[in-house]
Amino acid sequence: MNAPHRYLWKISLIMILPILLSEYLFRTEIASVATWLINHPFMFLLNLAVLVGLTLFFAFLFRRLDVSVWFVLMFSVIIGIVNANKFSLRSVPFMLNDFFLLRELWVLLPEFWTIRWVFLALFKIPVVIGAFFLVRKWLGAIPFKEIKKHVGISFVFCLGLIVIGNGIYAESHSPWELGFIYSLPRSIGYQEVVRPVGWDEIEEQIASEEESSEEGDREKAVKEEDPNVIIIMSESFWDVKELDVEYSQNPIAYFDSLKEESIHGDIYVPVFGGGTANSEFEVLTGLTLKNYPNDWHMVYREEIDYRLPSLASVFREAGYQTKALHPYHSWYYEREEVYPRLGFQETKFKEDLEGAETLGPFISDEVITDELIKQLKSTEEPVFSFTVTMQNHGPYNERRNPPVIDFETDLEDQEEEMLQIFTDGTYHSDQALKRLVEFLRDWEEPTLLLFFSDHLPMLGDNYSIYRDLGLIGEETPEELQDDLRLHTVPYILWSNYSDEEQEKPLKNASFLSPLILEEANTEKPQHMEAISGIHQRAPLITNSYLKDPQGNRYDQETEEYREVLSLYGSIRDQLVYEAKHLRGIPNSNKEINRIRQ
Repeated sequence: MNAPHRYLWKISLIMILPILLSEYLFRTEIASVATWLINHPFMFLLNLAVLVGLTLFFAFLFRRLDVSVWFVLMFSVIIGIVNANKFSLRSVPFMLNDFFLLRELWVLLPEFWTIRWVFLALFKIPVVIGAFFLVRKWLGAIPFKEIKKHVGISFVFCLGLIVIGNGIYAESHSPWELGFIYSLPRSIGYQEVVRPVGWDEIEEQIASEEESSEEGDREKAVKEEDPNVIIIMSESFWDVKELDVEYSQNPIAYFDSLKEESIHGDIYVPVFGGGTANSEFEVLTGLTLKNYPNDWHMVYREEIDYRLPSLASVFREAGYQTKALHPYHSWYYEREEVYPRLGFQETKFKEDLEGAETLGPFISDEVITDELIKQLKSTEEPVFSFTVTMQNHGPYNERRNPPVIDFETDLEDQEEEMLQIFTDGTYHSDQALKRLVEFLRDWEEPTLLLFFSDHLPMLGDNYSIYRDLGLIGEETPEELQDDLRLHTVPYILWSNYSDEEQEKPLKNASFLSPLILEEANTEKPQHMEAISGIHQRAPLITNSYLKDPQGNRYDQETEEYREVLSLYGSIRDQLVYEAKHLRGIPNSNKEINRIRQ
């Protein structure tokens, strides 16, 4: 074997190491890695082609083969470790788009930083340096000009292999099938803006929904004036009584008591432990993440560079003052740019709340209650207010207040402390809700309040607290990706002008949008009528199945599942198409909420 061929074989052997390491860290079992290698040998070659191709590309760039091999080796090992940690916490793989969230990660990093992290970071420095000298010694020295031709040919071969793979596996995005390395470049979502072909069916859906509305499924109280509408998305608000623990008192006693005079139930949210903006997106727009590449696709950052219909634009069209409140950095998830595009007239962020009271590192929910009361008192028109709280945001590493709720578990001390911090946080959120509702009871203006959560909290590595306290068993992270137990949060829809109690069955968070418009007696635009129709047909839509109102299950391979998701996707496509078409027209909220073909 001549020298150039020997070098290429050595590069391939080196790059096998980070592939096997990343797959083992990701899948957590050697048997699972072996099964993937046996069932998907071509996928393994594609992963290898990506790393070898990158190495050869950088070899041309640096004119140094040893530097290129070392750089790609270290980079692939590091992102493999990052992917394993992220997936262990949230069942969400690392994606290239995550690099655009470095600012968001950086600002939260002090809350996650521990002595262990510092030690590991310092330990990695000599490891990285040592790896460079090992690679250099094993490869040996050879002038780049002697292997330049072979490097070029091999690079073209790797590129061709990747192109073939992209054609064969065009519809797949799962790292479980593709392998982590090869799935990375395919994780970048792209939404082509085309005129939806299924809009005729959507028009039929709208007509059917309007007809059923005219028949009057349920009479609504006629109010003398439009109600204020307040929506609070409470950070990680979840019923900890779902865990096998006895508490000294109910941490969310007031929330539970409100169910007796509210519309209430549970909603299925697209994310776990993070990705708040995606739950926010579903409730504000009525659209579903199921029509995007995956549930953790960052729609705010990657999609909304245009005006898009939302509850804010609908209520604004109806004469409301639309306000958004979030006690954190305005640039986080690009909310400062997205909110106006959704129809909000006023926004307030952490920068506008200097000196505000905090509970731990984040602005307290009591401050939020004060701000909402100010909004109502200072505005003559009816108010539509959307708030995202921060008080109970993780991590739950450091005590934020003296313990309020007592309990005993068999957890390790660190995990029990984590549960204590979170449980006390939900108690304080419940108390802030109580103060707001008690104010609204005496407020002379009719007011509708939706209170719900964005997602469950991250409690321990690999869901350890959820496992140890009986919510889930020994399921793998892959099996838990769409598990309802980790994606179901409670909500109440309460008003100061009605004490009707009604428990609703489990539904997607996106279906709260038409429900709010119905309860506020606000005319629904056509796309919301269509979303209502889909809700009547399939109130629960997950990534693997849907359920109809009778509880019948239709898996993703069935015609019913594909048709419902296609109809939902047509609504999204129509809105996006029209939004991009109209975005140059001033004051386009009115037109955008009256979409017609």
